[in-house]
Amino acid sequence: MDWECYKRLCDEPNFWSRWMLEQTLELLEHAEVSKAIKHAMVRAPLAKPVDHRGGRATDMFELSLTLTEAIKVSELVTEAIAGGKTTTGTKNRGFGGFREAWEEYRRFLGPS
Repeated sequence: MDWECYKRLCDEPNFWSRWMLEQTLELLEHAEVSKAIKHAMVRAPLAKPVDHRGGRATDMFELSLTLTEAIKVSELVTEAIAGGKTTTGTKNRGFGGFREAWEEYRRFLGPS
């Protein structure tokens, strides 16, 4: 895959990094909606350009949650952050962008 196409796809709200999905799953713990996120990660990630230097954490997956699932994830993420929860990958850096990314995905799927 060429860089132009890769960057364009990665900027779409329905493509998510392995790291972001894993941190979301950790934050949501065992919520029912976690299954839908895990399902996206079973498929092969987006092909990276030949000279891509990122490791596994930068793998990109296409999400195909329903609007109802996306709303639930967004609500759970907001609640968890407001409640002071952290994950192994966010303990030091915080959740900058998590809530916004899930809201963007929810809007991408349609009006609620």
